[in-house]
Amino acid sequence: MSALLLFGPAAEAQWKWKDANGKIQYSDMPPPPSVADKDILLRPPGTRATVVPYGSAQAAAASAAAAASANAAAQAAAKKDADQQGQAKKEAEQAQARQAEEAKKLAAARAENCQRARQNLVLLDTGLRVSTLNAAGETVFMDDKQRAAERERVQAIVNKDCR
Repeated sequence: MSALLLFGPAAEAQWKWKDANGKIQYSDMPPPPSVADKDILLRPPGTRATVVPYGSAQAAAASAAAAASANAAAQAAAKKDADQQGQAKKEAEQAQARQAEEAKKLAAARAENCQRARQNLVLLDTGLRVSTLNAAGETVFMDDKQRAAERERVQAIVNKDCR
């Protein structure tokens, strides 16, 4: 509860002034340079009124222009930060979409490998003679020892890809 009391004043508007129509305005940003110093009713702590010597209209205009440029720079920085955050979010969404697409492709490849491995396992279990081609392109039939080794290899693929 006491934490709320500590942070409450920071959330309130820090500037209060009378506009050209005589209405009271509140903001966390300083008033526009067109507002006379006498019309600023409340300032944030740590800021002070601009002291302009009598008859120094140029100094008042210069301080007003400096305040306006500082306000514009702050707004430009805030916009740039928002743009960067939006770009980062967009890039993160694109990366997530690419990962999801790759996961789909990997799942499809596993399903195809599983189907082929199961078909080969059925073929090896039938007892029919199975032949392969050697490096010279000749047909070679598997003996029982080769068939058992091939069955173990295919069974490992089924165990891995057919979850």
